[in-house]
Amino acid sequence: MSITWISRGIGLVLATGVFLLAATQAQAQTDEEVETARLKALDFIRSQQKTDGSWEYPNHDVGITSLCTLALIENGTAIYDTGVDKGYRYVRKNAPEQKSTYDISLGILLLARVGDRQDRPIIRALGAKLLAGQTSTGGWSYSCPNVDSSVLQDLKRLDKKDGPGDNSNTQFAVLGLWVASRYGVPIDEAMKEVGSRFVNTQNEDGGWGYTIKDKEPTPSAQAMTPAGLFCLTVSRATKIRAQLKEKSAVASRGEKETLLSDPKYAKGLQRVGAFAKGIGPGTARYSIWAFERIGVLLGQEKLEGGVDWFKQGSSALLASQKPDGSWPSDKPESALADTCFASLFLRKANLGSDISRLLQGQPEKAFSIVNRPDVAREETLQDILKVAQAGDLIRVDGNGPFKTSHEDFDKDLTIQAGFGYEPVFEYQVGLSADGLRFRPEKHPQSHHMLKVSAGTVTLEGLRLHMDGPAGTPNIPWKGVLVTGGTLRLLNCSISESNKRGMVAVTVAGEAQAVLRNCVFVGGRSAVEIIAAGKQDVVIENCVLFSNACVTVANDSKTKQPADVDLHLYQTVLQGTESLVTTGLTGDLRIESILCAYKTDSLGLSLLPSATDKKGRTWTGSGNCYNVTNWIGSGGKKIATVTDLKTFAKFWGDTDKEATKLTAVFAVTRKNGSFSHGMNAQDWDLSEKSELALFVKRPGIRPATVGSGEGFSRYREDFSYGAWKKGINTPAVLADVAK
Repeated sequence: MSITWISRGIGLVLATGVFLLAATQAQAQTDEEVETARLKALDFIRSQQKTDGSWEYPNHDVGITSLCTLALIENGTAIYDTGVDKGYRYVRKNAPEQKSTYDISLGILLLARVGDRQDRPIIRALGAKLLAGQTSTGGWSYSCPNVDSSVLQDLKRLDKKDGPGDNSNTQFAVLGLWVASRYGVPIDEAMKEVGSRFVNTQNEDGGWGYTIKDKEPTPSAQAMTPAGLFCLTVSRATKIRAQLKEKSAVASRGEKETLLSDPKYAKGLQRVGAFAKGIGPGTARYSIWAFERIGVLLGQEKLEGGVDWFKQGSSALLASQKPDGSWPSDKPESALADTCFASLFLRKANLGSDISRLLQGQPEKAFSIVNRPDVAREETLQDILKVAQAGDLIRVDGNGPFKTSHEDFDKDLTIQAGFGYEPVFEYQVGLSADGLRFRPEKHPQSHHMLKVSAGTVTLEGLRLHMDGPAGTPNIPWKGVLVTGGTLRLLNCSISESNKRGMVAVTVAGEAQAVLRNCVFVGGRSAVEIIAAGKQDVVIENCVLFSNACVTVANDSKTKQPADVDLHLYQTVLQGTESLVTTGLTGDLRIESILCAYKTDSLGLSLLPSATDKKGRTWTGSGNCYNVTNWIGSGGKKIATVTDLKTFAKFWGDTDKEATKLTAVFAVTRKNGSFSHGMNAQDWDLSEKSELALFVKRPGIRPATVGSGEGFSRYREDFSYGAWKKGINTPAVLADVAK
């Protein structure tokens, strides 16, 4: 069997004067030109999708559909985009029956990229097939045996088949297995054999060919040399990971340097650099993508010989892109794959980011200021804040936990999880200026972990564990207190586990808060708003799992009337009561779109009186209400609102397309069962839920919620680009308008 869209790029590409064209100086491409080329490529890919969600390539629809869907996602298309979702579902349905190495490997990459944990059994089964397909020479050929995941319990059951395999199939199998290993597929022994294969078959010039012939390697090829280097990198990364597990340590910062100094690896890297000089408009896109993978994986802007691989490749690609967004191909069916490879190159997509982190190692000091690299790294948040200036971006390259004591922010600042990290900040009672430990019962300034008083403060990908110390009852603990300015939380979690009555976020000043893709677990309330002038709070794609999901109250000292806009978009509210507004005076305007309410009561204190809704408005669309008691005043429900119909009528029919179908989540959580380790995907709608069939589903989009993988997925989304520019418009508003 021959797969043209891959095999056509394997040899040296001499046609159309490639090397003659590449000999000229590559022209630098602007970011705008690259972005335009990527967007044109995505338009072409979308235009080729079939109605069943697939893309077409003879006998390899799962492989090409996986590749096209990956290209869309990696280039910023949301995982919940209709085209992406249809492609994913096609692969999910058909991947289990695949035997082709390419199709299996690409299927694993896509399923893992989407990140639905219900796909774990599929990924493990596909990984088992890849392990069974490895040949006695450590490589792979076009097909794999049809085994199931039970073989993972005893790998000795696998019989290695004879044959040389080829390095094209092998590099895809290696990448597929690395990703599958995140799901418990044991690959250590397989990667040892991969390492031996490429060490023993390296040519004298440092490169690798397509296959092994008569136990001798074939001539070095432009696409296969970076492929060989990639496989050696994964083999080394697997060994490092195994060593770290044994030592329970973090990788040293010398791993990358050790790899680069290895004689065989260094020789291979030199050959890759030499081949990269030959990239031109006629070079196969499959080959160009191979250079991107090794350049991004190693974090190198230039290869051996000083070749700027991205400049060289992007110049070639932009010079050869067709008006319809595709790239020329000698066979029409190869245009799709070529376009995918080109778009992945232009995006600098790193499909093995965790490998990069293993090689890079964890810095001794986790905190750095990205926009001012000359500033020394620091070990603690407190120390880095001492040197931070307005507008700085602080990156945290470490998981912690980092002890944190009521830090105050009064200027524009961003604190962001580093790539591949999930920083945990643990509250501890801090010290006064005199060096004495605060006493929470006497010092209210010690009641919060973080405080925003001015400026725009953005926190991304962080986990805040707000557990007040034992022996401190009735303390109003707060994860983040906002008394002024703007708080922007993205893919953060704030939780407690010891039931001290924490509030995750309190807005207690004339301020704004934008909470997106977050998880708030435990405490008195997930979000609390204390009336103080004009306040605007946006909660989008979040989980609020608390006794009272949202509380709005007047300040007990100022008695100032409320002037609050509360926007709830695609959020799950689970607890005793959704909205607590006991005794509230002033105006509260609530907008709720595609939210899932799973509480005993919606809001028994929402109304000023049993016969009055003055100062309260409710507008909504597509919400799901699983509530026993609806709304009321003073803790008592009103008799006129008993169901969806009367609820909508009460507000003047401003709540549209609501449902009372039961929201069945992936994991059943009892109210009050709070802990730090909860996963946002626990609140994904179960396939058993009728709501899962809705086109516009109420509740969260779990793949992009929370820190860690949720943040990693979201930061690749086009929406993240808008977020970084300070644009806070929720994506759901555009979806609802469609």
